[in-house]
Amino acid sequence: MHQPSASSAPAIETMLAHRSIRRFKPDPIPDEDIRRAIEAGQMASTSSNVQAYSIIRITDPAIRSGIAELAGPQPKVVECGAFFVVCADVRRHMLLTRQSGEEYDAKLEAFLVAVIDASLFAQNACVAFESMGYGICYIGGLRNDLNRVDELLQLPRGVYPLYGLCVGIPGEDPMPRPRVDIDGVLFENGYPSDDEVMRHIGSYDEVYEQYMLERSGKQATWSAMMASKYTKASRVDVGPYYRAKGADVS
Repeated sequence: MHQPSASSAPAIETMLAHRSIRRFKPDPIPDEDIRRAIEAGQMASTSSNVQAYSIIRITDPAIRSGIAELAGPQPKVVECGAFFVVCADVRRHMLLTRQSGEEYDAKLEAFLVAVIDASLFAQNACVAFESMGYGICYIGGLRNDLNRVDELLQLPRGVYPLYGLCVGIPGEDPMPRPRVDIDGVLFENGYPSDDEVMRHIGSYDEVYEQYMLERSGKQATWSAMMASKYTKASRVDVGPYYRAKGADVS
C-alpha cells in the first residue's frame, strides 16, 4: 500500500518557500489565473459547508488608491497586479432565513465560523497563486478604517471585510522570515509550562535577531517586538464596526 511522503509533496515545497512580497511588477494577472486560484480557495474546508466568505476584486483605481491610503499608506495596494478584499460573509444566510420566513439569529459562533472559513479560503487561494509563481501579501491595514472601507465598497449587512490581499509578479526577492521552532508550537497531550514556552522564545530570539540584522541592519528581538505590540490596544473601532454590520458577538 502506498504510504504518503512529504518528500513527494510539491505543495509543501510551495508553502515552505513563502515570503510576503511588498514590491510588485505592474504586470496584470490573467483572469484565468485568478479564477483558477479562487476555485482552489473554494476547496478549503468549510464548517458544515456554510461557505461563509466572499472575495472582492478591486479594479477601480480610485477605490484602490483609497484603500492604499487608509491602510498605511501602502503603495503596493495600487502597484500589484491584482488586489482583493477578503470578507467573512453571512449575507447569503441572512437572505435565506428571511426567504424561509424566519429571523436570522446567529451569535458569536456564526461570526467565528465565517472568519475561520474566510481565512481558510484565502490561504488556499494564496498557496494556489504562489504555486503559479505569483507573490502575495496580506493587508491587515485594511482594518485601520473599516467604516471608510465600507463606504468605498458599499457593503451590505452581514459582509465583514477582514483584510486585503495583494497578488502579482514579485519585484523583489526577500529572504524567508524565520518562524518559531516547530517544537515551540507542536505539543503533545497538553500545553507546556511557561518555562518551556520561554525557552523556545529565547532560542527564537537569537535566530530572529540575526534575521533582522541581515534584512535591515537593525537589532531587534521577536520578544521585544511582541511585548511592545501587545501593551496597547489597536484598531479599537473594529468591534463596533462588525457589530453594526450584524455580527452578534454575545
